[in-house]
Amino acid sequence: MKVGDLVKFKQKFRGLDNLIGTIIAENGKGFDILWVVPVDPPFGQGAPANIQTELPEFLEVFNESR
Repeated sequence: MKVGDLVKFKQKFRGLDNLIGTIIAENGKGFDILWVVPVDPPFGQGAPANIQTELPEFLEVFNESR
C-alpha cells in the first residue's frame, strides 16, 4: 500500500464494504484515508468527505496508483 492507492475495508468488516477511499498520507504504522462517501457515526462525523487513520491489516487495495 502506498499514497494514492484506492482502498476499501476487507470483506470481513460487514457494513463497511461500500466505503472506498484514497490513501493521502502515511501515519506511523497506518495510513490516513480520505473516504469518498460519508462515514456515519460512530465511525465518522457524517461529513461529505472524512479523513481517518486506518491500519493496513484492515484494508485491501481496490485500485493501485502508478
